[in-house]
Amino acid sequence: MASILKKLKSNFSDKELFNLALTHKSASAKNNERLEFLGDAIINFYITQKLYENYPDLQEGKLTRLRAGLVSRGFLNDLGLIIGLSQLVKLGKGESTKNNSIVGNAFEAVVGAIFLDSGLEATKQFLDTLYFEEFSKLKPLEDLKDSKSQLQEILQKKGLPLPKYKVVDHGPKHDEGRFEIICTSSELDISATGKGKSRKIAEQEAAKLLLEEHFHNEE
Repeated sequence: MASILKKLKSNFSDKELFNLALTHKSASAKNNERLEFLGDAIINFYITQKLYENYPDLQEGKLTRLRAGLVSRGFLNDLGLIIGLSQLVKLGKGESTKNNSIVGNAFEAVVGAIFLDSGLEATKQFLDTLYFEEFSKLKPLEDLKDSKSQLQEILQKKGLPLPKYKVVDHGPKHDEGRFEIICTSSELDISATGKGKSRKIAEQEAAKLLLEEHFHNEE
């Protein structure tokens, strides 16, 4: 997947635009925030169109829930990490890409830059490459309520605050267990730890374990 970024950079006719997409506000007053704004809208449009075309029998509610997972900040951050954006983002002194959304924001900015440089069809082709596997894994006719959502609803019914998720990034060498997430409900004094190759997977695993260990009788 990292080769995608090299090919993308070489195909850019406006190299300054590509560099701007990778410039965080901590590094320069001339940064990627406007491109991020544009890219966010394009990704939402892309996912919305794909879901609308691929699942004609799904109602708005389920389409919205599917889209939410595919455009979430954590998911976009994972896509940015997969193609190696964390190694290229230009940061100011003391800034880091760990435990924040800087890489995901840069990914949105890159999408915005591709649109300006090459047009909508080229942008869709880029996103098709990254989202192909995710679309193939979707099971829209099954219950879409994931473990995080189930845990959130149970705690809300009990009048308790939402669970907290603490992330530890062990780096790319750990592959399948790169991310370690501790899911905690401090009011109930319970926690569970999940691991996965992405933050999204690790968070779901942590929430699932907490449900299995402490709420298996809950509806």
